[in-house]
Amino acid sequence: MSKDNEGKKLCVSSLVLGILGVVFSLFAPAAAYACAIPGLVSGVKKSRRNYRASAGIVLNIVAISLALINSVLGVLMTLKIFFSDNDDRNKN
Repeated sequence: MSKDNEGKKLCVSSLVLGILGVVFSLFAPAAAYACAIPGLVSGVKKSRRNYRASAGIVLNIVAISLALINSVLGVLMTLKIFFSDNDDRNKN
């Protein structure tokens, strides 16, 4: 396999993993991290003047950001529910 063909495959894989990462970031942040981090690494490896690699990098960064926001909001909601239940029990 030639170097150029291998580079194209890395660019396409970065793009596909970025798309999957954005979709998963809304519902399953752990799966989004599993898709977006390798996608970002493969996109950065072959980002020289290739629009697919650039698009993959952007999508992977967006996926990681959305997954991080989703994770933080999930933890905050869990803590709020946990502490509000304890407060209600102590009032009665």
